[in-house]
Amino acid sequence: MKSKIAFCFLLSAFCFFSLFAQRVTITGKIENNRFTQADLRLLYKEDGVSFGTAKVNADGTFKLTANIPKTDLYKLVFTDGQHVMMSLSPNQNIELTLDANNLTSILSAKGSPSMEFVKTVADMVGSLRILLDSVNSALQADKDVQFYNEFQSQFKPFFDANAEADAFAVQVARTTDSLQQFVNSKVVKGKVDSKEIDAFIYVSSNFLKSIAVNYTKYRNYVHSMSLFYDFKNNRNQKFESFFTSSVDKYLELLDQRDAKMNTFTDFIAQIEPFLLLRDSLHIHGLADKKKEKELLVTNIIQLSGMQSNIKETEHNLLAYARVSDGYGKYAMQEAQRNISTTVQKYQTFFDNEMKKRNEATMNFLLAHKNDLAVLMFVDVFPKDQNPAFHQEIIKALHAKYPDHPVVAERYKIESSPATSTSIGAMAPDIALPNPDGQIMKLSDLRGKVVLLDFWAAWCRPCRVENPNVVRAYKKYHDKGFEVFSVSLDRDKATWVKAIKDDELIWPYHVSDLKFWQSEAAKIYGVSGIPATFLIGKDGRIIAKNLRGAALENALKELFD
Repeated sequence: MKSKIAFCFLLSAFCFFSLFAQRVTITGKIENNRFTQADLRLLYKEDGVSFGTAKVNADGTFKLTANIPKTDLYKLVFTDGQHVMMSLSPNQNIELTLDANNLTSILSAKGSPSMEFVKTVADMVGSLRILLDSVNSALQADKDVQFYNEFQSQFKPFFDANAEADAFAVQVARTTDSLQQFVNSKVVKGKVDSKEIDAFIYVSSNFLKSIAVNYTKYRNYVHSMSLFYDFKNNRNQKFESFFTSSVDKYLELLDQRDAKMNTFTDFIAQIEPFLLLRDSLHIHGLADKKKEKELLVTNIIQLSGMQSNIKETEHNLLAYARVSDGYGKYAMQEAQRNISTTVQKYQTFFDNEMKKRNEATMNFLLAHKNDLAVLMFVDVFPKDQNPAFHQEIIKALHAKYPDHPVVAERYKIESSPATSTSIGAMAPDIALPNPDGQIMKLSDLRGKVVLLDFWAAWCRPCRVENPNVVRAYKKYHDKGFEVFSVSLDRDKATWVKAIKDDELIWPYHVSDLKFWQSEAAKIYGVSGIPATFLIGKDGRIIAKNLRGAALENALKELFD
């Protein structure tokens, strides 16, 4: 007898457990496997509770059997903490193929409509990453972009080096001019005052040394650039118009600069012997001898006179530098503009394709909005940019899974007035009686632009605003504008009289005469009046609390 009782108790316990936990089997194959164990847990909890574990074989195969209480979101956690999101229901036998290198993508899924749905959506979302990689690869391989990028990488150092060469060339001319002015100021009838001869030689020598140093720097820059850059001969004929529009003009000015600097060749060639002579006199202690000083003075006078029209030369070099700087910068800007134009073409293509794919994915999610697995993907699309999409998904899930903790939490947020009446959200419906007791619904005006207006006869600001609403109604009613007025009055007679007195000529006037306890006011979170919501033809809220000119301007944009 005791044995029978114990058996019945165990049988009852098994039946009771079976009501709340039913078996699910997951048979899997992991490509590129590096895992040794799989563990099934809830997706949205970190409580460490495991519903079942399985060994992952060296070849990547595994079979996990678990008892789960209900349809829910789970994660299959592998050895190193990586996981796969899953939507599971009791009594399912699921076959999965995964890739250890990319667990966000499911290679194959059988035995569960939800997991097949998860695979499809994961593929749709993953296709955007593939698209982005493809567009980036195409952009990097684009011949125009490659050309202009290469041009920029070569022309920029060439341009910078020439800017330095310009500065040295101008300095050569400017210092030569200073030398000539100094010599002319000190030489009288071919001689220098004996009291000033030492200072004359010292200052003139420094001028000459500076000229030689700056000319050498200029020449070194020009020589170095000739070794590394040749924009005259090394050019792609496909881009000939680009070269002729700016680069060739830049190079032409460089040639003019170099031609002008060639006039300094003989002058520079004589400076070094002079400096060597001066140094030699110092070394041999002859620098203080009158005869030797006079020799140095004679050489300085001769050198200073070798360059004629130095002011004009200096002016020309400055002009070449200024104009070439403009052409050089224009060439680099034009190259960047061409790159930007090409990049924008790829960006536009990607944006358009992404928009189409996002719309397709969102429509697919909406088509399966009753599947709990939608929760895995709804946040791929930001809530602040897609409020109506989130509302529709969460409301549908709440209707089917009202006790699910994640759904309940999200539904609470979505159904709060602040969320349900945010810009872009579908306007919650209102169904209240008009003065004659007839129920009027806000949703009956779908297809029109509607101003939902919360007001009351006792509200002075509301009464002041009413003429503006009347004016807007008269101006745009024939174009599809309607007003749906919700009164927060308590007294019907007062409400009806205010409608008549303010000539609120539209037919849609409703109220439950509950004052601040108005059901409509609760739904829309109205805590002060007047309060208005402008609703588009598709039923979405497009603006709030528009008054006076702001209302007319908004309607003008919609209708005019």
